[in-house]
Amino acid sequence: MLRATSWGPDPDIPRVYYILLIGRFFNLVGNSLVFPFMTIYLASRLHASLSVVGVVMAFYGASQVISVLVGGVWSDRFGRRLVMLGSLLLGALVTFGIGLVHNSWLLITLLTLMGFFMPLFQPASMAMVGDIISRDRLNYAYSLMRMASNAGIIIGPMLGGLLADHSFFWIFALDALSMLLFSLVIFFAVPESRPVKHSPSRQQGHMKDVLRDQAFVHFAGLWALTGLVYSQLFMVVPAYLHINLGYPPSVFGYLAAENAIFVVLLQIPITRLTRRISHLTLMAVGVFFYALGFWLMLSGRSFAVFALAVFVITLGENFINPAASAWVAERAPEIVRGRYMGFFSVANRVGAALGPLFGGILLSQGPQWWLITTGILALLAAQGYWRFRHHSYSSCHNPHFINQ
Repeated sequence: MLRATSWGPDPDIPRVYYILLIGRFFNLVGNSLVFPFMTIYLASRLHASLSVVGVVMAFYGASQVISVLVGGVWSDRFGRRLVMLGSLLLGALVTFGIGLVHNSWLLITLLTLMGFFMPLFQPASMAMVGDIISRDRLNYAYSLMRMASNAGIIIGPMLGGLLADHSFFWIFALDALSMLLFSLVIFFAVPESRPVKHSPSRQQGHMKDVLRDQAFVHFAGLWALTGLVYSQLFMVVPAYLHINLGYPPSVFGYLAAENAIFVVLLQIPITRLTRRISHLTLMAVGVFFYALGFWLMLSGRSFAVFALAVFVITLGENFINPAASAWVAERAPEIVRGRYMGFFSVANRVGAALGPLFGGILLSQGPQWWLITTGILALLAAQGYWRFRHHSYSSCHNPHFINQ
């Protein structure tokens, strides 16, 4: 494990982690300048209907799914630092290009490349955190990362909206600049953390080694189901509020801001209060909060009801996400940690991709069926995590790997 000088509020966490944390915040401010306004920008540049824009964004989403898996493999093979640098530099290049081009096919090509280049960063950075942080601090470290990301997401859209009123070019230019600056920070201040193979017994590792870990594959299935449930909040609830209940689109904007604000305010206090509780128990409790939140939406149609439901779901989110990342980082052998993180990210994205289809079909049958079924699926996931605790799996499924 890479050791570095400690710096920051926790002396047991190395300085390089805080460099990543601060850089991640500013990078997310830049990224969230763009994405809330992407469909509007594409519709104006492509002169196409929103359905056509939706197809284009589907290509973008598909490239993201491929990217997080490839990013995990590459971070094990070429190093976490190199993959993060490549992601940021290439992401900056294509993002700046999107703000300049007017040709429709070139714009679609650049958008697809953006969907591939930018998510490469995620599994590499998560693997690096797992490399440099001790096991007893992983939950806290991933909690801070998540808090910084949400703080950036709060600031970015507000600034992006102001800039987009004058020129869309500037939101792409500033996003590209944020990635370029972050890449310079990584180049000069972040050393490689990937473990060095010291003997032939330390094999390179392959994705099949990850798939042989039956406990992890089981966990990934539960994580996909969790992603399907959570995606209802951001993919289906807005449609329910607007189409079924007649609320203007801005109402869900307030709820989304509430979600991000409570993540920032509550993530660290919750992590500190629950530090002695196992990761899987935290995930079971968190998904149970998801069920309660969606069922709360059955109790009325006022804004207050939905605000309370979003608060409850956000509580669950604060339990679940750091615990899930920490569980995977602890379980993964060092030399395939990137692959584990990549597969973990893919599971969530697959669940989130299926969520709108599932929710849309049920919502068309009646809101009560959609909300009741979503809550039941959340309870099934909670039961899965709870039962999972009692399985006595070893920390590493493949005996050829030595997890240090």
